Formats: sequence, structure tokens, C-alpha cells
Amino acid sequence: MSNIRDRGVLDLTMVEEDRFILVIFDDIEWEYRTRVQHAQMLQDKLNDYLGYIASGQAEEAKPGLRPVIRVMAQYSYSKYCIDFLERIRDFIKQHDDICELEWTHSEEDGPFADGFMDEPEMDPGKIYPRLKKNWAEKPLETVSLLSGAPGNHSDYPDNLIMIRFMESYIGMFVLDAGEGYVAVTYDMLPEGMTVEELESRAFDNLIRDIRYQSAESKVKGINGILAGGNFEAESLLFPDIWASIAGDLDDDVAICVPTKDIVYFTKASDKKLRKKMTEMAEEMFRTNQKETPFLLFSKDVLLYQRETKQIRVVDTFL
Repeated sequence: MSNIRDRGVLDLTMVEEDRFILVIFDDIEWEYRTRVQHAQMLQDKLNDYLGYIASGQAEEAKPGLRPVIRVMAQYSYSKYCIDFLERIRDFIKQHDDICELEWTHSEEDGPFADGFMDEPEMDPGKIYPRLKKNWAEKPLETVSLLSGAPGNHSDYPDNLIMIRFMESYIGMFVLDAGEGYVAVTYDMLPEGMTVEELESRAFDNLIRDIRYQSAESKVKGINGILAGGNFEAESLLFPDIWASIAGDLDDDVAICVPTKDIVYFTKASDKKLRKKMTEMAEEMFRTNQKETPFLLFSKDVLLYQRETKQIRVVDTFL
């Protein structure tokens, strides 16, 4: 049986007294991290149904019956979802009132907590910085947080808090929501907190909770950064880490971060090791591009210079 994911088809139709019921089966749970995509999927399905009604096909199928679109959900409706459906219903009424819109549940799937607030609790102690590559062709003018899709912020909301970093990178912030990390938007800022204060708190939290350490890779002379799997790439935000590494190497440091959880580094003066490291990073990037694109971070080769105590982009490995 078709459902919300299937475009251009009616999931189920039935007649109830003088009403022609057009059912949409929604078997997806309403969660904060996916609610925008969920609502867009439902919007697309509703548009298909509205098109079917507006074209006269519903009247042709069941003459004289009032069309009703019924969203039948497997899971509870969040407040975000109910607000969304009420806006759609108001829109229909204001534009020819061609049908009714209602929402319900399968009797087999209860109990439910309709109208529940799905926003995670905004705890300043659980906010961390997140570093992303800006893939836009002109990174100082536009922002694209999705590799291969200029102008696309991927799944991030439009009111995302962003700070530019090293010209072609974007600093943002995430909230540890328990089951995952949620991007922080301007409307999530606690009352009275500025972006500067948020940034300071996020960095303090990261320093408090994350321990960065180096580890040898399979190639002698090429090492990596370990930080528990969530914040390896953010090591680029801390020059002190790289100053310590440069001191241990007695050299400037060449760095590659092909995925958000893999950071390679080696002596900048060793051409053979640099070449090998970029080959390793290229292979890792290419593999994840096919299998886990959400992990992709950057194609850049970066350099930490002891003289300037800064990190900058010097080349790309692709």
C-alpha cells in the first residue's frame, strides 16, 4: 500500500455518507531533527491530492460528494505538525474551499500525545561549536553547506547562526539533544544571550567536555586526531592544539580533514609524507562521498605555521 512517500497516487479512498475521503498514510514519526523534511514531504503529498481535486477528477470519480483529505498518522502529531496542518486548512478555505482537511490516527496505533512540543530544551551547557566547509563558488558572498550543490544549505534551516572562518569555512553551533546534535538557530537563543556570548559558551563547553589526542595512522610519520568521533574537525578551531603538535614535530604542520571525524597531519617539510597523506585523504573522501556523504568535510590541504600561529588553506587534494 502506498503512503506519504509515494507521489502521484492516492493511498486510499472511501465514501462516508456524503463525503469522498482521500486518505494519506503518514507512517513517519514527528521529530525535531526531521520535522522540516517531514512537513515538506506531507506538503508535496497534499499538493498531489489538491491537484486531483482541483482538476475535477474527484468529482468525476464520486459526483456530488464533498472531497475530504484525511491524514491518517501512525505516530502522534507534534505541535509543529498541527500548526502546519492548520495553516494548510486555512489556506484551502481561503482559496475556493475545494475540500476539507482533517487528521486522525489509526485506532490500532494509540495512545498518542497530540500537540507535544518537540523542541529540545535549550541548555547553554550543551552547546558546542561546529565547523563546516563552505562549498559555494564565491564563499565570501554566498553559503553552501552541501558538497556538490551550490547555494544549498543541505538540511539546515534558513535562520541558522553562522560565523565565517578562514574565508571558506563556516562556524555554526549545535545543541546536544540526547539522541543527536541539533543546529542552533537565532530563535533558539536564550533571552538576552548574544551570538558572541553563545560562541564563548560553546567553546568553553567543548574545551570542558572534549579531549583531543593524537594517534599514529597505518603510515609511519602520518598521525591523526582523536576526539570521540563527534568533534575531530573542530580541532581546526584551536591553534593551541596545533602549536603543541608543531612543537612535537619541530616543524610546521600539514593537515587534511576529509571527513568530520578524520583529521590527518604530518610534517609540512616532508614532501613524501605530504603526498602520501593527501592520497590517504583523497581516498577517504571518495569512499565517504559514495557511502556516507553526510560525513564529508573538506578537500583542502591546510597548513599550520609556527611563525604566524595560524592555520590557512594552501591547496586541495582533488
